[in-house]
Amino acid sequence: MPVLAGLPSPTQIGLSRDIMHSFQNDLLECYSDAELVCHIDKSPRLTPFSAISLLSTRYLAKTYVPEALEDSVRAVEVARQLGVRVPDIKRTIKSNDGAFCIMECIEGTTLEEAWAKLGWFASIKLAVQLRHAISLLRSVSSSTAGSLATGECRSFWLDDRYGVPARSSPDDITSFIKFWANFISIRQEIKNAPHCLVYSKVYTPPAARTFVFTHHDLAPRNILLDHSGQLWLIDWDYAGFYPPYFEYAAMHNFHIPQDWNMFARMRWHLFTWIAAGRTEKQRRLLERIRSKFTRFSVGRRFHLLANSIPTRKPVS
Repeated sequence: MPVLAGLPSPTQIGLSRDIMHSFQNDLLECYSDAELVCHIDKSPRLTPFSAISLLSTRYLAKTYVPEALEDSVRAVEVARQLGVRVPDIKRTIKSNDGAFCIMECIEGTTLEEAWAKLGWFASIKLAVQLRHAISLLRSVSSSTAGSLATGECRSFWLDDRYGVPARSSPDDITSFIKFWANFISIRQEIKNAPHCLVYSKVYTPPAARTFVFTHHDLAPRNILLDHSGQLWLIDWDYAGFYPPYFEYAAMHNFHIPQDWNMFARMRWHLFTWIAAGRTEKQRRLLERIRSKFTRFSVGRRFHLLANSIPTRKPVS
């Protein structure tokens, strides 16, 4: 039975025969937006707080905020044009009830589910395959950072209270990273605020003059392995133009499943190294930065106000 990203079958999530039969796959293009929204509302969600609803054994619907829908769809379209295997988007809907994307189910399972049973040779083969897909994505570049449609920077590596502006310049991204890499305390920032920030010798990556197309969330739950051994990349919500090392760092941004033993973890490290290039120093820096702005989300406030630096969210 077709499933997307190893999601449970309709019977496993309690999808009744009546609901399955109420949505007609062949009429997908004929339904009005209002009718599709009604079907989505009636369909069960995968979990109580999931954004994904199962319309039938063939189609899923995902709920978005309107601007995020546009960015995700655009990312999938560009990835498909490049030759990357992605879900086929059938319909998009914007209404007073929200924004929705209807896509085709793909038969297979996620790497998260399959990983513990894979061997070293199979892992390396899949890593080479993913490396090709990432190379295709990186063949598209931009002089500004952010998503493909609106330019919003939704990266979880850049997500303090204020964020960075849409279509950020290389200098904007470098400034953000350098600030948080050198952040000590809010008291110290209040003291430094009237002056230009003097960065210490804490390591920060060289400023990138261009950014590359990045999936940005290639955790094993978002990599689908089909029955023919081909990888599909799903969930493009964070995709955009970012420094290349963001991809490698994001591949380690997930909770290790309990059934992954030491060798499974070692294989994943090798897998990410082959697929995205090993940028361990940059990954550790991004994780330290994220830890700081998670604890001190308003830490940049005084620096931003003193230097009139643009942000995604207003500084009060």
